[in-house]
Amino acid sequence: MTKQEATYQIQKVKEQRIFHHKEMLRIHGPAKGLTDKQWNSMEVKVKGPGSKGRGFANNKLWGHHDLEAVNKIE
Repeated sequence: MTKQEATYQIQKVKEQRIFHHKEMLRIHGPAKGLTDKQWNSMEVKVKGPGSKGRGFANNKLWGHHDLEAVNKIE
């Protein structure tokens, strides 16, 4: 594939993308924002109030509960 062929293919794909975009605008119309009622009815998944993002690094890796018997001085 030569540089001219690659440039031609890139231009062809670009024209197809532009054509598809214009067709979608013609069919569906321009994008519209949400109304206040729609915006307020949206549900967003969030973490619970007790979750502070502590994961494996804080409780499992650094717990060292299995080493207590080894380090215990008698």
